[in-house]
Amino acid sequence: MTTTLNPTGTTRTPAADALRRLLDDVLVSVAADDDVDRYGGRMPAGQALLALAALARRAAEALGAQPGVSLTSATGIVVQRELAAAARLLDRAVAAAHGESWEIADLLVRAERLPAQLELTPR
Repeated sequence: MTTTLNPTGTTRTPAADALRRLLDDVLVSVAADDDVDRYGGRMPAGQALLALAALARRAAEALGAQPGVSLTSATGIVVQRELAAAARLLDRAVAAAHGESWEIADLLVRAERLPAQLELTPR
């Protein structure tokens, strides 16, 4: 459930790359966690993942992609898949974009706060 960053030397904007790295880090962390139920949509960690997926979809939309529909609640494995799908959507949007919207930096700031919620939620 990880994304693939563009190779070094490609021209991408820092905020989009930082958001993609953050998504990749969270996906790796979540995939390594055996407690899938903790990521259910009604659990704090699941809500953080859904919020992160929604931000990724908004960033993709700011880059010109069709964002699709964001989930608001689901089981833990479905929430994990939603985050992975949103990360792939953002990857494709970044690859196709000819620049970056000002919105990406704002969304990155919001996204950077969410992984802390994953670490603070009780297991």
